[in-house]
Amino acid sequence: MATTLMHTLISMTHCFNAKTKQLAFIFLILVGLGACKKDTQSVGAEFVSVRNQFNPNFSDTLIELKAYTVPMDSVITSKLTAVALGSIYDPYLGITKASLITQYGLPGNLFSWGTSVTKIDSLILQLRFRAGTSSDGTKLDDFYGDKEAIHQIKVYELTEDISLDSSYYSTRKYKTDAVEIGSFTGKFNFVDSVTIKLGQETVIIPPHVRIKMSPTFSQKIFDGEKNGNFTDDAKFKSAFKGLVIVDETILSSGQGAIVYLRLNSDVTALTAFYGDSLAADFPIIGGVRGAEASYNYYEHSNVPSGITQKLFTGNHRDTGYLQPLTGTKLRIELPNVYDALLSNPRLVINGAEIIFTPLSNTVNTTYTLPQSISLVGSDSLGRNVFLKDQVFEGSSYYGGQLSSGTYRFNIVRHLQNLLIEKRNGFDYNYGMNLIVRADDPLTAQRVILDTRKNSGTFKLKLTYTVTK
Repeated sequence: MATTLMHTLISMTHCFNAKTKQLAFIFLILVGLGACKKDTQSVGAEFVSVRNQFNPNFSDTLIELKAYTVPMDSVITSKLTAVALGSIYDPYLGITKASLITQYGLPGNLFSWGTSVTKIDSLILQLRFRAGTSSDGTKLDDFYGDKEAIHQIKVYELTEDISLDSSYYSTRKYKTDAVEIGSFTGKFNFVDSVTIKLGQETVIIPPHVRIKMSPTFSQKIFDGEKNGNFTDDAKFKSAFKGLVIVDETILSSGQGAIVYLRLNSDVTALTAFYGDSLAADFPIIGGVRGAEASYNYYEHSNVPSGITQKLFTGNHRDTGYLQPLTGTKLRIELPNVYDALLSNPRLVINGAEIIFTPLSNTVNTTYTLPQSISLVGSDSLGRNVFLKDQVFEGSSYYGGQLSSGTYRFNIVRHLQNLLIEKRNGFDYNYGMNLIVRADDPLTAQRVILDTRKNSGTFKLKLTYTVTK
């Protein structure tokens, strides 16, 4: 009973007529049923018309749509489920680069090389590719772009303290002395495991990035013990502040790739091989429950002019751009929503579905589509906020999954709330933002949309009844 009442109250629209209590009561029930019904096509409206002798109506032109691309907000990247590394030159959106800044820890308090060891044989930075599934069960890819891309990865020392307790944004520039301490040039192997011999023992490690560190830096790590930096992890991280890992590949249009890495894997570490048969992992355990602070730094360059416009003042464009890693988002505005829905006091909304369609010639085996995107609300400054449909309904109803070449969202609660608040004297019609999520899963996949108003691929489909 309480749940039904809550749905009814939230779903109230401007159709309330104070002159007739009985009619108002019927309207409230009808709207509540329409809001709770998961099918935003004809089923709900037909049910209402049969029970109450009202005719269902369908329209995809009643509410005007306005769409244009704006820059994406910076995001916190110090608590990600995975991190990105690499660079890609998208023919439509320019160059995107993702760098990784991370601490590494001490193998253990009072760690020692042993009295017979005089040097490190080799020091390798190991970065495990992401594997597994996302929270919704979707299989996760290890890369986006050209799988066969040649990468030129460089590693530098971080020269500032970062903290596990702090939040770091994607636009926060790191500090380094720019002295190269490690490098890798070549293709990434996403398939084959790596076999390592430690004396008589053979160790097989899953596919990962292997970056050889310089002899000078290896010696610095080795000298950490005699310099008193191996006492405990805090003292170690004060002396060895961290690593800056960047992709410095020079790209032409259509080249490059972004790879996804796990910082919560026992493979990911700065591994020292010494004493002919020994290895010690200086761990890199990042993420939400990590022990090492880490974050992603994103850069965008060579972006074609005219793609983005200013927030709230942009003009409608027939092409929309969604670029993750703090690239771009699509603004969706409803300029005539009040005129369209408040002009007839007997109009009751039963369903509202907004449809987005990618441009087919922008999708191929290199530039694939994300399995889901998100439609969120906007505050008065254009910042992302949750839609009521996203909060109060399940994901299968709210939508956002790629299906039959389109992304669809149900926004009936959002429209109803706008009308309720407008009746109460508040205008919250700040528009909506269409985005590729920043995490869960992390992805570099972009979407280029056909946003022509009359093409039939970008529209807001309304189901409504007009009471008699």
